[in-house]
Amino acid sequence: MKVFISADIEGIAGVMRPEQCSPGQAEYQLARGLMEHEVNAAIDGAFAGGATEVVVADSHAAMTNLRAENIDARARLVQGKPRVLSMVDGLEQA
Repeated sequence: MKVFISADIEGIAGVMRPEQCSPGQAEYQLARGLMEHEVNAAIDGAFAGGATEVVVADSHAAMTNLRAENIDARARLVQGKPRVLSMVDGLEQA
């Protein structure tokens, strides 16, 4: 089973103010750390549930929010722009 995760910083637990969503703002580093923790929990849950492959699309703003060194190495991380399919680039039809 393949799992696709599209991660956007809005909606992450603990992220509730616009300044948390913008690089250069003091609280952005905290917010991206929260995003990384949620993504890793989703990856772990996917593999625990039987996934054989997990693809994570960094889907907020410039799409360079997740730090690859902080993401579970079992997953493939898709980042950066331009991406033809934006937030779902990396999704494959079964």
